[in-house]
Amino acid sequence: MRLLFALLVLTCVCALAPTARAASPESERAAGGRVRVVYWEKWVDFERAAMQAVVDAFNRSQDRIYVEYVSVSSIGQKTLIATAGGNPPDLAGVAANDVVDFAARDALTPLDDFARGTLVHAERYLPLYWDMGVYRGVLYGVPSVPVVTGLHWNKRLFREAGLDPERPPRTIAELDAFAERLTVVENGNIRRVGFLPATPSYFPFFWGAFFGAELWDGDARILLDSPENRQAYTWVQSYAKRFGVPVLRRLASSFGNLASAEDPFMAGRLAMVFQGIWLANYIEQFAPELEWGAAPFPSAREGDPPVAYVDSDMLVIPRGARHPREAFEFIAFLAQQEMTERLALGQRKNSPLREVSDTFFREHRHPYIRMFQELAQSPGARAQPKMSVWKEYREEARTMFQRIWLLQATPEAALAEAQERMQNAWDRERRRLSAAPSRALTLAPIALVVLLVLGVVAAAAVQHRRARALTGGRRPARANASLWRGLGFLSPWAIGLLVFTAYPVMASLVYSFCEYSVLSVPRFIGLGNYAELLADDVFWKALGNTLIYVSVSLPLGLLSAFVVAVLLDAAARGASLYRTLVFLPALTPMVASAMAWLWIFNAEYGVLNHILGAVSFGLIGPIPWLVDPRTALPSIILMSVWSVGHAVVVLLAAMQDVPRVLYEAADIDGASLWHKLRHITLPMISPVIYFNAIIGVIGALQVFVQPFVMTGGGPARATLTYTMRLYDSAFRFLRMGEASAMAWILFLIILGLTLVLVRIGRNRVHYTGA
Repeated sequence: MRLLFALLVLTCVCALAPTARAASPESERAAGGRVRVVYWEKWVDFERAAMQAVVDAFNRSQDRIYVEYVSVSSIGQKTLIATAGGNPPDLAGVAANDVVDFAARDALTPLDDFARGTLVHAERYLPLYWDMGVYRGVLYGVPSVPVVTGLHWNKRLFREAGLDPERPPRTIAELDAFAERLTVVENGNIRRVGFLPATPSYFPFFWGAFFGAELWDGDARILLDSPENRQAYTWVQSYAKRFGVPVLRRLASSFGNLASAEDPFMAGRLAMVFQGIWLANYIEQFAPELEWGAAPFPSAREGDPPVAYVDSDMLVIPRGARHPREAFEFIAFLAQQEMTERLALGQRKNSPLREVSDTFFREHRHPYIRMFQELAQSPGARAQPKMSVWKEYREEARTMFQRIWLLQATPEAALAEAQERMQNAWDRERRRLSAAPSRALTLAPIALVVLLVLGVVAAAAVQHRRARALTGGRRPARANASLWRGLGFLSPWAIGLLVFTAYPVMASLVYSFCEYSVLSVPRFIGLGNYAELLADDVFWKALGNTLIYVSVSLPLGLLSAFVVAVLLDAAARGASLYRTLVFLPALTPMVASAMAWLWIFNAEYGVLNHILGAVSFGLIGPIPWLVDPRTALPSIILMSVWSVGHAVVVLLAAMQDVPRVLYEAADIDGASLWHKLRHITLPMISPVIYFNAIIGVIGALQVFVQPFVMTGGGPARATLTYTMRLYDSAFRFLRMGEASAMAWILFLIILGLTLVLVRIGRNRVHYTGA
């Protein structure tokens, strides 16, 4: 018993040690006893340096608080998850659309009380930027670094086309006419294009704004399928109809990223582009010799106020922050005009303040800063709708745009479908938030775990009675001591099993019947999650893509592994070297492999297209593998063959274990290679093939990294897989109840397919000696 007690104490100490360390007050103090405020921000490179300069100035200005600046990627998701986990930063810089989402989930600290008597008030900020931090009349975020968008044009290309390089188009009609003159087509391929509504970093949800459209009425109605939006996206599709989808696919696959010299605008392949104020930073870095201009984007009607998309980085204090008041002191410091302008100058962006000093304009490195600053104050400037489901809305708009752009649907049909989906999503969100929360549901997983433990104890007690009945009730003292000693050594594993396996499983089961976001109290909705998933077209699209992937990649992978294993088994020299080379791709990190295959599949520069063109003597033209919905999923499947090294090694070991006497007898009977493979090799290694098939089905149903990195689920959801949809629900939209329901459905699918394979294996798998 002393040993058991000691082991239990040691387990508890090990479990609580990290918590004690995390809660240590010393860890919250910086050098000199100052309060340490942890500040998460997304900026890197010169943008990080600009914010770091402001942080350093604050740290020098007083001796009570020390702000520790930390650059964090995917900051919105990580801040939300850290808040849910009870260990958020004291201060975070998130996108404006995150403020509404976080505030609706009760993940932010209200700032109104802190702001009283400081420079942080609505009269000092431009209304559109200030409003981004307000949700239901409460201040949750303060603008730090705003942005605004406009038209950028290449003056040299204007001059070459006979256009005035100092006069950009002012209406949509002029934009179309200028684009026509600036476009150069040679041999059916676009060498240079005047303008495209679909370019890297485009804004698929915003084109209706130039025609006077709205996305939401501010209350209950989604306005995506409005006459103005139909007019806008009919105009967008006119570009696709003019050039043709195959030509546009090849063109798009040759465009580089915005932050690179291969960006089409900076490379001189795109004469006009709709982009943000930040484009000047990339031009200075990658194309400093470029002669360019910037102006408001053309409107549909001449004389209308300029329309621009505006956004901002917002400083927020997550709920549960250890030092909210000290964090707000930094926000108030940044709100000073000198500090705000210093930050905007360092990041080469506009100011969020109503009043801007002459020094700001004089020292700013952006040649068109005055135009962008005025554009942010235009009555036509628009921000993203302040909806808690905006991320889902934006994703739906992206898919809708791709369908219109790829001529898969008319604008009317695509808009109507997206309207219906988003209206249902918005109605569901409002309906679920009105459901009564129940804190008792948070205890349900624990209760299920307790029932599980009691069930195991009851089963052990029954078995113990049976054993006592067989032995006449006699049990040696040494046996009792051994039992307790064994249970003591088993306890760390048992505790880990209950805490890290049984509890999460039971929690996911309970929450699959709830509306739950981790940050809020669960609301019981019965079978609502399951019913809505079964009625969701995107769910079935993701499941269908996944099943296609499994049904093609698994047989293809097993066949490829079998063929390679047969060749390696026959190789007399260098077999070890070949085996190592085949296995190496399986050791390559999946993300690194995906990035390499992105270049292999590149339509213009990719190795695969180059080989196909050379073999076919030019008859096979460039194929936009990852841009065309018809070839995107087959491309992901083709890539899966790259990592069959594990299966090859296992099959090769099984082949080398087949008795050679069987092959010798077949040779005497005159059997061909095919007959030996069919009647000897395959039956003898069938258990290994069976094992690889089951593991392959389980792995293929969970395919995630390849489509996530290479296509993001596009184009038009052509590569959206089940686990990507689950990931979006859980970590992008934080709908843990829906994600839990999806996880249980996936479990049932895997269980069903495994049982089918087990049933097939009874008649098809040969076991030696059976």
